[in-house]
Amino acid sequence: MANDDQKERWVDNSYVHKDNLFHRRVNSIRNQTAWNINEKEALEMLKNPDTKRSIFAPPEAVRELTDDEVDMRAFYDRQTPTYSFRYLVRNFRRELTRSFRYKRYVSILVVAIDNLDRIGQEYGVLALDSAVAAAADVLINTCRSDVDMVGRYMEDRFIVLCPETPGRGAMVLAERIRKKFEGIAIQHQWHTVRVNASIGIAYFPGHGKDIESLIAQADLATEMVTDRGGNGVCFAPETIDPS
Repeated sequence: MANDDQKERWVDNSYVHKDNLFHRRVNSIRNQTAWNINEKEALEMLKNPDTKRSIFAPPEAVRELTDDEVDMRAFYDRQTPTYSFRYLVRNFRRELTRSFRYKRYVSILVVAIDNLDRIGQEYGVLALDSAVAAAADVLINTCRSDVDMVGRYMEDRFIVLCPETPGRGAMVLAERIRKKFEGIAIQHQWHTVRVNASIGIAYFPGHGKDIESLIAQADLATEMVTDRGGNGVCFAPETIDPS
């Protein structure tokens, strides 16, 4: 009876979490695409406070983007050599459709960098950026480059998409990633900054049949690891009958 009550609470929380999750991500994308001035303009405005520029003013110089620059903006995260969230979701939808049609598994991992905010507060922005870069490097080099996809999810989180991978295979990969994170040691001034990861796992069809549910379940499992102190791996409880 206790397990049934726990499962019901998990399902209720997962729906709320799923809704909040995508609102947070939409706001994050909006912030990334907001109007920004360049460094030179910022310095000029700092020297001359009366200087103003309208966001509706046409750009002073328009340069045509190269094909490589267009690809980078369309497919990759701005800060790390991982895929953008939009591009990852597009591929995730394709993989999920294929898995549903041919009765195949597909798994996802949500990998959170433990205490990233604290790293930024204690050691500064450079240490924070180094932690994110080191995390991305571990993920790219640990996952199967010809099969898996690594994408940026939030400021402190990545998603790993694992096609043709059942839950037990995702668990093996997640544990390998967790151990690799333990080896990260960032040298910042006279400090050595250690980085750990909290990893949540969800897979189709055991945890859902749509992208929103699978991401929400994996993210909720990640939150459970974080609440327990981080540096761990957790499966989301199965709520969908695989049949």
